[in-house]
Amino acid sequence: MPTHFCLTIRFLQPFSHGRGGDGEPEWPPSPLRVFQALTAAAAARWNERMQLAYAVPALRWLERQPPPSIIAAASVPATAKYRMYVPDNVADKVAAAWSGGREASIADYRTEKDVRPRNLMGEAVCYVFPLTASDREFEEHRNTLSAAARSITHLGWGVDMVTGNATVASDEEVAKYPGDFLTVLGRRRCLVASDEEVAKYPGERWQPTDDTAANGFRVPMEGTLNDLVSKHTASLNRLSGDTFLPVPPLSVFRVVGYRRETDAAPRPWAAFRIVSTDPDAPNPSFDTALRCRDVAAWVRNATSAICQSWPDLARFVHGHDAADDKKPLKADERFMYLPLPTINPLGVESIRRVLIVAPPGFQDRIDWVRRRLPGQELVFDGETKGMLTDLKPDGVLRNYTRESPIWSTVTPVILPGYDDPDHIRTRLRTNRDASVQKRLLAQIDSRIEGLLRKAIKQAGYGTEIADSAQLEWRKAGFRPGVDLAHRYVRPENLQKFPAYHVRIRFANPFQGPMALGAGRYRGFGLFAADDGTPTRK
Repeated sequence: MPTHFCLTIRFLQPFSHGRGGDGEPEWPPSPLRVFQALTAAAAARWNERMQLAYAVPALRWLERQPPPSIIAAASVPATAKYRMYVPDNVADKVAAAWSGGREASIADYRTEKDVRPRNLMGEAVCYVFPLTASDREFEEHRNTLSAAARSITHLGWGVDMVTGNATVASDEEVAKYPGDFLTVLGRRRCLVASDEEVAKYPGERWQPTDDTAANGFRVPMEGTLNDLVSKHTASLNRLSGDTFLPVPPLSVFRVVGYRRETDAAPRPWAAFRIVSTDPDAPNPSFDTALRCRDVAAWVRNATSAICQSWPDLARFVHGHDAADDKKPLKADERFMYLPLPTINPLGVESIRRVLIVAPPGFQDRIDWVRRRLPGQELVFDGETKGMLTDLKPDGVLRNYTRESPIWSTVTPVILPGYDDPDHIRTRLRTNRDASVQKRLLAQIDSRIEGLLRKAIKQAGYGTEIADSAQLEWRKAGFRPGVDLAHRYVRPENLQKFPAYHVRIRFANPFQGPMALGAGRYRGFGLFAADDGTPTRK
């Protein structure tokens, strides 16, 4: 049974010039842009250039629908820009010169404009509107919307020529869209690419979200059509005698957050510097391999002291069920305490900073901690180890919190399980046949990979992110100054599990901070951006 109305746009050339409300390149095209194109196409199809009438009921139905899901071909910014020369709006000056018998040319009044479009790794973008079983009104407008969609010729700038179509689809058909429906790539879309390179660019799903930090796309709402009609009328009447009446911008729409399935929801955080309580003494620093576990515990205790009024103190701050102090809770329901080793171009050094990270949606908890934690002392066995102060963003902090497609560990990931079960280890010791050992080692590698993808999911990231990530792992670090994975002093309950240094390449740039694995709440499995030279202090 059809359960979705699907409005599909196919670009006839592999680029898009459309800009969003902020003037930046926009991909995929916003639902508002498509609604405007559909309105213009309806006016052209039924020859209603002065006043829209035939398609109004169908367009009013569409503007009342919830924000659609968007399934779009992947895109990348063009590596090279091109320059255009746009005539200035000075025709009155040129005409005045002509009327006075003087020479003048409008070609002398031009402004340089550099353009960098988005290059498309496919040709289609689809807007999927869910239908309900009781939505009988849609059937009244289905043919009108389909006819209007087939009349769309441009989306974005005038050079962005497209074809449109509209249909209905079932849940099963929509689920196939990124692979079977959108990936119409071919050599003409990637002029110098191998089959393997072409296969890297499947479609991307964008889902509406309530998260205000997500990418915002303009979406039509009830009243948008009226505003478009008013704007069109104002454009037709912008000249009144010798007076020019500016056309007001479109104002009746809303901005909705959208996120790809391979995008992670950003996590709120607060950063602090560890300083000495003695103003005449140097600020303390702590060896990463030996004291990461301890610094995380000190910060957790200091946080507990300022959060005593919280009813869920045991759960959110300590990560235990109030009824059973040793029972851990599910993932992503508590603070992470992340000591930050200093990273500079020479390598990884000791710990002088810390991050407290909350799950997505808990900005209020982070704000509480940020206001109250500065001035709290870090105490162990009655001895003051340092004091926390507010940390302004610096180069070291940006290594952990900026956006990057590639990340590598500063402290090793503790796997959420065993990488080589006893029976495999025993066979490796007893069987010296090279082919057998190779097969057994491949089994261990496969298990490690599975546990790392499991760790990504356990940390609260989606299946799409985990499955699309490219993973590397080894006992030695991927950056200078990082110690061997087995030399890090771990919490008592995590010593039985293996640990590895890991490097991850995500399908899309990933926003830090990020920590994975069984020790992620205590500073283990901490990642830093690894797409070039580290940011200097």
